[in-house]
Amino acid sequence: MVRKTVLITGVPGTGKTTLAAALCRKSGAVLIEINELAELLGLYSHTDESDGAKVVRLPELSRELSAAIKSERKSVVVEGHLGCEMKLPIQKVLVLRCDPKELRARLSSRNYSSEKLSQNALSEALDYCTVQSEKSYGARKVWEIDTTGKTFAQVQKEAEAIISGKKKTHAHVSFPDALMREAITGEKIRKAFS
Repeated sequence: MVRKTVLITGVPGTGKTTLAAALCRKSGAVLIEINELAELLGLYSHTDESDGAKVVRLPELSRELSAAIKSERKSVVVEGHLGCEMKLPIQKVLVLRCDPKELRARLSSRNYSSEKLSQNALSEALDYCTVQSEKSYGARKVWEIDTTGKTFAQVQKEAEAIISGKKKTHAHVSFPDALMREAITGEKIRKAFS
């Protein structure tokens, strides 16, 4: 079997963790969860007082992840929203997407604060994870999967087709009305990309 390295990224609530675990169970690939590794190695510099998020030391995390991926002989699936922010030894990047309206509902069920809901919906409306992934890995390695209104089985089937090479064309996912729905101001956009 050919060794494969895949990153599954996207904003919280798009289905990354569930998909990564299912793909690893089915294929026997090793799962590396970015947040879990950062926690295990203590790679947080501080906690952001505005939203309580832990801030990761990305250069160190990137080095540790790269070493972990390279040390595995089996196929590897790396999962986490921070994966789009770094350059890892990855063959394919799957960016899971979700319409911000549905994303808000998913994250509300997880008791996200209104500020965190808005931040994540805004990131999704701006295609943040796709843009960052293309900067880090190049557009040819990046594949978007729209999870909006789909069953898990549909998302898994599409992911498997991309990983296996059966799916040949890249589909661009966009939510053109989302920016208006989110009532984005210039200040919100600047904060999202700062």
